[in-house]
Amino acid sequence: MQFILYVSIALFVRNAHSQNVKYNLGNNQNTPLQYQSFNGPTPSNDDSFYASVGRYKSPDKFGLRMQEENFCPEHWRTYRSTCLRIHKSPRKDYVNAQKICQAYQGDLVSIDNLEKHSFVLKLLDTETISKSSRFFISARQASPGNWINADKTQLLTLEDAFNYDTEVDSSSYEVIFNKNKFSSKYDQRKKNLLGYNDERNNLVYAFNMNSEKWQFVPVESSDHNLFICESDRLYSIENVNILADDRRGYDYGIEIKDITKVPRGPYFIKQPRDTTYDTGKIKITKDVMLSCLAGGYPIPTYSWYRELYTNDNVTVVKLDPLKNSRYTTSGGSLIIHDPQQIQDQGTYHCIAENKYGKIISESVELNFGYILEFNLQRSSENGEMNWGKSLYCDPPQHYPDVRYYWSRTYFPNFVEEDQRVFVSHDGSLYFSSLEIKDRANYSCNVQSTVSDTGRNGPFFNLQVVSHPHYQDLIFANTFPKIYPEAPVAGKDVRLECMAFGYPVPSYNWTRKSGNLPRQSYLESYNRVLVIRNSTANDNGEYTCTIKNDRKFLSKSILVNIQMEPNFTIPLKDKLKDFQSSVTFLCEATAIPDVNYTWYKNAQLMDPESSKFNKDKYIIQDNILKINFLDPEEDNGMYQCKASNQLKGVYSSAQLRVLSMKPSFKKKPLESEIYSIYNGNTTIECEPEAAPRPKIVWKKDGNVIGSGGHRKILPVGTLYISPTSRDDEGVYTCVASNTQGVAESKARLIVLQELRFIEQLPPKLIKQIDEMLYLRCDVSYDEVLDVAFLWAHNGRLINSDDDVFRNNSRFFVNNNHLEVHNLTLLDSGEYECIVKSAVNQVVSKTNVFVQGPPGAPGAIKVIDIKKTDAVLEWIDGSDNGRQIMFYNILGRTTWNKTWVNISENVVAQEIDRYNGRKRAVVNNLTPGCGYEFSVMAVNDLGGGTPSLPSPLYNTQKDKPYLFPKNIGGGGGKIGDLTITWTPLLPEEQNSIDIHYKVFYRLLGQKEFATDVLKHRGNTGKAVVHIPSDKYYTKYEVKVQAINDLGDGPVSDIAVIYSAEDMPQVAPQQTIARSFNSTALNVSWVSVPQTRETIRGKMIGHRVRKFRKVLFHYTKQTIFCTLRSYAAPRRQKLIPFVLNTKPGLQQETRRIADASESFVHMKISLIFYNDNAVMLRFHTESTDRRSYVLN
Repeated sequence: MQFILYVSIALFVRNAHSQNVKYNLGNNQNTPLQYQSFNGPTPSNDDSFYASVGRYKSPDKFGLRMQEENFCPEHWRTYRSTCLRIHKSPRKDYVNAQKICQAYQGDLVSIDNLEKHSFVLKLLDTETISKSSRFFISARQASPGNWINADKTQLLTLEDAFNYDTEVDSSSYEVIFNKNKFSSKYDQRKKNLLGYNDERNNLVYAFNMNSEKWQFVPVESSDHNLFICESDRLYSIENVNILADDRRGYDYGIEIKDITKVPRGPYFIKQPRDTTYDTGKIKITKDVMLSCLAGGYPIPTYSWYRELYTNDNVTVVKLDPLKNSRYTTSGGSLIIHDPQQIQDQGTYHCIAENKYGKIISESVELNFGYILEFNLQRSSENGEMNWGKSLYCDPPQHYPDVRYYWSRTYFPNFVEEDQRVFVSHDGSLYFSSLEIKDRANYSCNVQSTVSDTGRNGPFFNLQVVSHPHYQDLIFANTFPKIYPEAPVAGKDVRLECMAFGYPVPSYNWTRKSGNLPRQSYLESYNRVLVIRNSTANDNGEYTCTIKNDRKFLSKSILVNIQMEPNFTIPLKDKLKDFQSSVTFLCEATAIPDVNYTWYKNAQLMDPESSKFNKDKYIIQDNILKINFLDPEEDNGMYQCKASNQLKGVYSSAQLRVLSMKPSFKKKPLESEIYSIYNGNTTIECEPEAAPRPKIVWKKDGNVIGSGGHRKILPVGTLYISPTSRDDEGVYTCVASNTQGVAESKARLIVLQELRFIEQLPPKLIKQIDEMLYLRCDVSYDEVLDVAFLWAHNGRLINSDDDVFRNNSRFFVNNNHLEVHNLTLLDSGEYECIVKSAVNQVVSKTNVFVQGPPGAPGAIKVIDIKKTDAVLEWIDGSDNGRQIMFYNILGRTTWNKTWVNISENVVAQEIDRYNGRKRAVVNNLTPGCGYEFSVMAVNDLGGGTPSLPSPLYNTQKDKPYLFPKNIGGGGGKIGDLTITWTPLLPEEQNSIDIHYKVFYRLLGQKEFATDVLKHRGNTGKAVVHIPSDKYYTKYEVKVQAINDLGDGPVSDIAVIYSAEDMPQVAPQQTIARSFNSTALNVSWVSVPQTRETIRGKMIGHRVRKFRKVLFHYTKQTIFCTLRSYAAPRRQKLIPFVLNTKPGLQQETRRIADASESFVHMKISLIFYNDNAVMLRFHTESTDRRSYVLN
């Protein structure tokens, strides 16, 4: 990441704030002109011709690199030494287009080389041009396939530059039609209108929607198209001064500091808008208002006019509030009280005027909105089941358009659209196929689009009757449809599609010549395509496709979007010299094409009028030229009106004819100008004067000319290069014209240039996490202040940058730069830039930050087997150190954690051109999906791992591992239970994993087996054995098997079979009183043999009986005696029995007086591991009664 740091040091000479001082940026002559971003002539302001030396082209006769675009007139583009202009209006046939270009001392453009062709294509792509436009060029077909330009050169021939497709694409629709038609009717009509023949001997640039590029298309010379002009005679240095005159501001020659009070003719800020007066809405005050707003000084006044048509001629009537009390004017607003449709509906415009002229506004319509009532009754409708049906709204008369809503049964229970039901923009309710549930009463309701006024229609009944068949799929009525029928650019266009038929169809919209517009979207189950904010580029053929399970149909509609006029080149204010000439140019795009008319002070300039001075005024479409300018006759407001059948729009400008002596009051020369020794010096002389003054330069009172190292540019600027100490002195600019003379002086002071006394080293090598320290220093003239700036890879390191301000790694102190904890991103070129007000110097160094290697790329597996794979990759950046080896990482479909699967790999280079490497990876798991990543390692450590490779699967194989943790035991009598740990998914090596168990009595030779084919990846098997083999040792082992074979067999493990119930009972039960609540019970232990215990004894069960009122109650206590090892010899085992009911055996003594002197009977049972199965031997027969103390 690049950071910016800016050292804020004053760039002004000491005490310069109290003087009128100018500084010239200079450059050393030895410095190449290509690197002079700071050292060019100082621009005077944003309107200067010379923006920066970096933009200057080849040296001209004055020895300067001037902006070549200033050598062509305004609105023309410079290509080498010629001027090109794309005419966007009006459309002309080939002959008239050529005549217009010849009037500019040129011709239609000749495309004779690839560079020029590319330049024109770039203009067509960058300028605001509709893709539906076509542009004539000069080429004509001399013989079949042989195209010759107007300048007799051969047309550039490229393989894909031509489009000979005879089918007219969507881009020409607007030229042929004014209405949208169905494609079925269009195909024949276009052939009749265009008449395909061999007369297409002219070429145009046309945009191909399919290939999405501009191509040459043959056309007839009578076709009306736009065109591209070319003129080498217009390419002149004189245009520099002409452009300077055209950039004069409206305050030129006027010494008023408050810009809002500079005299200026009127200009519209807000145009009036079409207004609809809602007659159906109840209002407190019945009036309607039309408004316009204009700026200017003095503040304009307004007047309103109504346009009436008499015998197809427009008559303008001024509305005078003094003569008709229904009219009131306030500022730019016209208020009509109690408006009446018969009297007031019509077209209006306003005129704004002040002492400098008048301008006319756009014309607007005042209409009256209304909705009449529905018919009171409506007859019932009938339909058939599984057949389509449309219910016509039959709306009342209305203006303007209304929205339609359908209610079912009652209002406002509106009908909801679904795949089968649709409310069209035409107001009708459509059913693709009727169902019984559609039987109901329906009502159509409408609401105005400009207000909340609406009407409710009468309810009528829809009857749905059964039908033995269903309707085949067809398009409903005249669908697809377009709304509005004559769409206008800038507004939404709605394409609707509806079908009748069963089953209910689905819908899809496509465009013949390309994709659907980006700003379009589908709604209402794809029946409706809405193009938002449409443009002429959306013209074309759109196809609706309907489809159900039985049929498939398509139908197209043409979209021809018209455009209201829009100025691409509006008029500009002109301030011209007395007796000179002026040319006003306006240009507007529209569909259909526009007509141009011109107005002066709101009066039509009619070339057919007897009062029109054809020697003074020349009107050619969108160009107005006025000769012999005279302020008394020509000052005023001029307007260009561009109109088509949709609308008329105006562009206005003020013409002021000037005659004044030169004046330096606004732009005097700086009192002191500082320059650098051996650098460039520019002294601008920009007096206000009319006519354009003659400029003479003096040095120390002596006239100097243009020669040697001093040049005087056409605009009067003095340019000195190189500047020396001898050039110091007082320079005077003397400006004179027919009205007088004026002069302005400046003292030129030449200063010592900035020179490095300590530069940056040319190269530095660092490692990551180290610190970078850079320092530079300069010597300079003491009168100057300097600023140190630091840049990284051409981007200033700015302390105001949020990223830098929050990053403590960067530290700058004037001529010091420190970067701590270096990263690889800190590599690159660092610049120490030292600036003064007169020049700058730069010292550079290249810093290389070394670190671990970058991430390799393009990881792929060339070959993969069961346990190994061949990988290839391309190394990333070595980051300054040689790569030593690689680590291969991997992750599987079973384990998403990256692990090292091969370390310290030495790769083989297989392609020395791209450095591709190869290595073999071993010890992979068969039948497993692998993703691989490669990490390069150098002596600074491991780098960033590469992005994962695609997923690759190793070949399958039989299992390589045997199950572990073999064990078992337990279960019911006659079971041999064998357990193990199943293989993990990554250990199975293939599919259909299952197990085979081996078992035998301890000491036998042969193993019995059991294959658990249908048990899958289980971890337990139960084998049935004879019941007399209870609690017997068995040797077992387990083997894993998959679909490719058997794996290794596990080691032998010894387990016991299931236990049986004990067959003996404890004897000689003895109990002694322990205390008032406990007895000490003992008995003789049973023999610890397999035949008696039949398992492993784990405890005894003691039962006690308490006598209460001649009855005994029984309580059982389980006594686990694992903590009391059974003696080898039979003897009495003591046990303290708690006599209080419900207490656990762990409680040794319980004090409870109520339990004293209770008669007890005690019997004893013991049990082994099978106690959990509740299998106990018969109780001991030794029962006795005891009395507690």
